[in-house]
Amino acid sequence: MTTTSAPDSTARGWERWAALGGCAFAFLYIVAFTTTGIDFDDTDRAVLAHYASSSARAKEMVAFFLISAAALSLVVFGNGLRTAISRGTDRSDPLAALAWAGTTGCATLILAGNALSRATALAAMDDNFVLNPSTRKLFENAGYLLFVSGTLAAILLVASVAIAVFRRRTLSRWVGWVSVVAALLLPLAIIFVGFLVFLVWVLAVSVSLWSHGRAERAAVVTV
Repeated sequence: MTTTSAPDSTARGWERWAALGGCAFAFLYIVAFTTTGIDFDDTDRAVLAHYASSSARAKEMVAFFLISAAALSLVVFGNGLRTAISRGTDRSDPLAALAWAGTTGCATLILAGNALSRATALAAMDDNFVLNPSTRKLFENAGYLLFVSGTLAAILLVASVAIAVFRRRTLSRWVGWVSVVAALLLPLAIIFVGFLVFLVWVLAVSVSLWSHGRAERAAVVTV
């Protein structure tokens, strides 16, 4: 009788959490940008009207927490990928370390960009605050560039996954090819397209991680 055992249950658990974290990241981000009204006309009149509205300011704060939660979900996603990449290797595996660096860099820059972009809404809650539309645009552009920088940092994560797939068969081969394409397109974050590509990539890898985990749980076969 021969028994093949499944991989370490702790590692599989982190991969399942990674899949959930990746889906949560995409979902929270989409909700933040489609339901809270944070994307609006940037003319001076529209800016003043937006921040004069208490409901608009409240929605900005809701968006702040949604995007913050998305960034934390990305950390869970990246940690699971780090575990998957380093499986069967030394804990100091440089490829896993590179993926983790890309994850933490991206999440940190997203948190910073989110705080900067929502700062105007928080300041506008003070009755003594006098809003200058040009200053708001400066803050918004600075926040946007931090988001762009976060997407560029994610290239390290995406590229590490691609290499791990082709060298170690960490995940399905199609994930490797999708990762190569995504890594090449992420610099388009400067026109927001790159970030949409990153969202799609995170969802695709999350599906693969979940499917991979289910396949491995069924890998205990007794002959």
